[in-house]
Formats: sequence, structure tokens, C-alpha cells
Amino acid sequence: MFNCNGSLVSSLTEAEEGLIYSRHTSFSIHENIRFHRDKLLFWEAHYFRIIASLRRYRFNIPMEYTMDFLQKELLKLIDAQKVVPKNIILQFQFFKQKRETRFIISNEEAFPLAARSTSYTVDLYKEAMIPAGNLSNLSATNWGIRIMAKRYAEENGLDDVVLLNEQKNLVETLNGTLYLLQKNQLITPKLDAGCQDFAIRGAFNNWLKKQQTPYQLLEQDLNPFELQKSEELMVLSLEKGIQSISNYRKTDFTQLKVQELFQAFNDNLN
Repeated sequence: MFNCNGSLVSSLTEAEEGLIYSRHTSFSIHENIRFHRDKLLFWEAHYFRIIASLRRYRFNIPMEYTMDFLQKELLKLIDAQKVVPKNIILQFQFFKQKRETRFIISNEEAFPLAARSTSYTVDLYKEAMIPAGNLSNLSATNWGIRIMAKRYAEENGLDDVVLLNEQKNLVETLNGTLYLLQKNQLITPKLDAGCQDFAIRGAFNNWLKKQQTPYQLLEQDLNPFELQKSEELMVLSLEKGIQSISNYRKTDFTQLKVQELFQAFNDNLN
């Protein structure tokens, strides 16, 4: 089922023809939101991220696009389902139709948020660089680079790749925010490096700063040599939670400490 600019349809073939045409031919802004434990997770952060993206890309923002209105449109799609899964990812897609901003919301059942320690091999992607700066914090900015990097990972049998900016510093991976564990420090690239400002990244970082944990959070520039100096590497995403990295080039990593930390964060999501 889909929410097509306020109208529920069971298939996109039932939607207004002009709406679907614009969806496929216009520049789009996407935002994924998780429905978790009967609520929209980090909804306020998602909302401000949506509005910031629409403004930055010069979309006309309708007056009715309040936090409450867009939340109701998301919940309308969930409430219309006969069976509601425990974990859902909803995707907002915004685009222009005759200069007016329109949206389509889709949804799919998702993996539970968890700490994962399966085999996960990564390498650097160096064929194209992410521009450093706050424009890259918006997910739509470097979509083409991520498509090329995904193909590179598939061709080389990798689970993921680490993206670099033009200053040759670490940015993030294809699948989420990158964290490095070094002694009692948990280090992640700062937003100025060009990483996406995910809602879950902000929530996790803010939680870390407020909790009494063995780890000090640092947001800073990181060069690739820091990867092999780390005890553990991990990727944080809204879709899966924390995925520990098992191998980077010839270095193997343990997958224990940060999993416990993420579990404490996950338990706190009520």
C-alpha cells in the first residue's frame, strides 16, 4: 500500500498518472523513517531533516507541511494495513509536479534494530570523492557516487566500502555512519567531513554524551590509517542498527564491546 499525496492506494497503478510520471522524471528527496515499538522513531529529527532538504533544494514547502501533518500521513499508511509488522521502514519521497511539491510514502517490513556480528568485509572506495561540507550532509547530494561505489563493492566481493572526501579523510560507509573504537574513545567523522546527518546518528551521539559509559565520543577528521589502528569498527544505520566490521584489508577486528553499548542504547528507545 502507498500514500500518494494523501490518498491511499494498494498499487501505484491506481495513483494519479501525472503524479507517477513526476515521481519518475523529477529530482527527488528521500527520507527513511522507522516505525519501532508502536511509534515513529526520532520523528522530530527526521522532520527537521526533511524541511532542511526541501529548503536547500529550493522546493516550495506547502503551509500544511507541519510536523503533525506529515506524521499523520505516515501513520495513515500504517493504520490502513490489516497486519502491522513490529518493524517497518517508511520512505518519504518528495518531488515536484508542475512546480508544486508532492509526496509518495511507501513501506516495507524491516529487520529489528540489533547489534550484528556477522562476517562483514570492507575496503576504501577511492575512484570518486565526497565533497566535504554541509551540503553533503543531505542524502540526495552524492547519490551518483554511492551508486558507483555500490557497484564497486559488488564487483570486488565486499559487503561495504568506506567513502572518502577530497581531503582524503574518512566520511562514512555506503550503509551508514562509521565508528572507530580506540581504547576508551569512540570516534566518528564530523559532519564537516561530508557524512550524512542521519537522525539515528544524532540520537546515538547525543545519548553517548549523556550516559555514563566507558567511552568518550569524538567527532573529528579521520585519515584512513586510523582504521587499522582501531580495536573495533562498526557501521550504524536506521535499517539494521549496529553492524560490526570483521575485516578491513588484512586486518581482522573483534566484535564485542560496541555491541554491548548499542544494546544499552536500543533498550533505552521507549
